[in-house]
Parts: sequence; C-alpha cells; structure tokens
Amino acid sequence: MPSPIRRATSAGLAALAAGALLLTGCSSSADPAGDPKTAERGAASGSFPVTIHNAYGDATIDEQPERVAALGYADVALASALGAQVVAAPESFTSVAGAGDEKNLPYIDPLPEDTTWLNPMSINVEQVAAAKPDVILATAGFTLDEALYAQLSDIAPVVSYETALYGATSEESALRIGNALGKSEDAERLIAEADAAVEAIKEDLPGLAGGTFLYGQARDGVVVMLVDEANVTAKFMQQLGLVALPAVADLGGQGSVPGAIDVSFEQAPLFNDAGVMFMTFQSDALQEKFESDPIVSKQPIMSERYVPVGLEAATALQDPNIASVPWLLEQLRPGLELIPAK
Repeated sequence: MPSPIRRATSAGLAALAAGALLLTGCSSSADPAGDPKTAERGAASGSFPVTIHNAYGDATIDEQPERVAALGYADVALASALGAQVVAAPESFTSVAGAGDEKNLPYIDPLPEDTTWLNPMSINVEQVAAAKPDVILATAGFTLDEALYAQLSDIAPVVSYETALYGATSEESALRIGNALGKSEDAERLIAEADAAVEAIKEDLPGLAGGTFLYGQARDGVVVMLVDEANVTAKFMQQLGLVALPAVADLGGQGSVPGAIDVSFEQAPLFNDAGVMFMTFQSDALQEKFESDPIVSKQPIMSERYVPVGLEAATALQDPNIASVPWLLEQLRPGLELIPAK
C-alpha cells in the first residue's frame, strides 16, 4: 500500500482499494504449533499498567483506556466486539472506494454518529489527535512505518504489531488487543466463538474436509491466484479443511504480488478441478471481461462453482479477524456449499 501519511486523490481511491483488498501476499510468521492464548498474557484481565511490545518500541498503558482510536479493520472490529468506546475508526472499503455510503463494517454494531472516520489508505494524524484517544490500535490493515508510529505515539500509546505486519495469527492479535484494553477474558471468549463457528460449518458441510479452493483477482488477461500456504487467507481456508488446488498452486513462477501466481485466461481449464473458485475484482468492467472471455466462459466451473466475492467480504478474507469470522463464514457459505463431498 502507499504511504498512509499521504492523502489519496479521488481518482486513485478505487485502485487503492482494489490493490489493498487483494492478494497482498500477507503471510503469518507465527509458529502454528504454539499456543496463541499465551501470546499476550502480560497482565491479568483488567490489570494495569500494561506494557505492549511493538515492532518500533514499547508502549505502556497506565490505566484502562476509555477512548479508543482504531486504525485498521481488525482493530475496530475487535475493539467494538470487546465493548470499547471507539472514537476514531477506518471507513469501510465500500465507502473509501466510492461504491456506497455506509462507513460501518457490516459485521460490527454501528458506531456512534460522532465517530471520527479515517481513510485507512491515508491515515490523517491530525484527525486521530482531534479524537482525543487514550490508546491507538494499529495492528493490521495498513502500512505503519517508524515515522508514523512516532507521530501517533505523541498522541497516545500505540498498539501495533510485535514483529511484522500480518506476522501474528488472528488469535494472537485478538489477545494482544484484549490485553491492551483490559479485556483479555472477553478476547478469549471471542476466540472461542470464532472456533465454534468454524467447527459448526465443518460439521454442516462435510465436503470441506480435503476439499480444494481457488481464490484470486482477475485483472487484464490474467488471474492473480493466491497459492502460498503461509498466507493468512490460505490459513483461514485450511482451518476449514481446504487446500489451494494443486494444479494451480504447483504451476510455479513469480506472481505480480508475493504469495500468488499469475494465471493467464488461456489456462482457465485448470480451474475446473477446484471444489470452489472465489474471485474478486478491481472493477465491474474487469469482472465482465473475465466472465465473458471466450475461454473462461466455456469452463464448466463458471456455471457450477464460481463465486464472485463482494468488497467487504474480500477485505475480511484478506486478513480474517476473530470478530469477523462468523459473518465471513456466512458470506462464503453459498460457495462452500458447492464443494462436493468426497
């Protein structure tokens, strides 16, 4: 993503939104064998002061925050679900991209009318300061460099990622934010609810076990397909029992974004063996171009197991956060139901 300090022009918003949406090669470096519930237990729930170890330095929160500025989508979703008073929040991608007026994310309770709305593609430090937060959550969803971290730290303690962007599991991020807000037990409850939602859909849809999926973004003549097993989206799908279709994943080559490969429309016959193919698009025109392509349109999967993904679902799928999981599963369910049972 471009630097968050700069303001995006209106002409560039749609491209920015689409680029951030998708297939950014976000990978988790966390040890999957570790217990995420030990990651952020620096203090008992509600016990302060709390010191958070960030990539750009430590932040000490002296007392339980009352006013929370959330800069990323996972930040606002988790803060809201934990019952925090969110005073600044990122606009939904639907709003940022000019595709609608709703600023609230569809999977959280609507924020108050006096909320300070931020453009997540171009964080305005003055806006954040004017909201007078007691803590600033900036764990995921946008580029945070050391200079911006320092600017934000002059306003209030900042909770960012510990090692790298998308370097933690969604469980670890939830516990990290829960610890900062004095709501560790509530964060564990949210994790349990997300786990239960995953287990429920796996029980409902036995075809998920050992099934295959494709998830990509169709551009001009190519599909950028996510294939990296370490990608946070792929890890989410793996929780459901799915793996990226080997016929595509094993093609090799360097994609236009990390963690993905570029597959030409001419190679569309490879898609047919996927249990389901989720696809997202930068624009309606590119969706039409993909669906009407003379080779793509003739593939059986297009009429059987092809599912376009909406803007907000694609954003949530890029970085699934614990609070969004039940909603995200419902959005994906029509496609997941298409996967044939083994």
